[in-house]
Amino acid sequence: MDRMQLTLVAAAALFVAVVLGWGLRWIYELLNPPAPPKPKEDSEWAEYAKACEAQRDEAYDKLEGVERDLTNRLNQAQAELSASMEALGDARRAAQDLEAKVTALKASD
Repeated sequence: MDRMQLTLVAAAALFVAVVLGWGLRWIYELLNPPAPPKPKEDSEWAEYAKACEAQRDEAYDKLEGVERDLTNRLNQAQAELSASMEALGDARRAAQDLEAKVTALKASD
């Protein structure tokens, strides 16, 4: 085997090795796809989720304020109703007393 043949055999062996390596790498990539990229911490969806959470917190705060206000109004209305009922009872008793006095005065005449 002379030098030229030896060079061609070495070149062919290297070419076959490169082609075989490329083919095996292609098969490896087909069998093992790359892992999906990690999501960014402050991606658009994360910002959207944070904004939604902030809106939810604001709505809860507003709801608590409205409930507190309505509870105060209900307590006030119940207190006013109780006071009105007591005053009405007193007025009825006074009216009955006056009616009894008028009846007694008419009877004495």
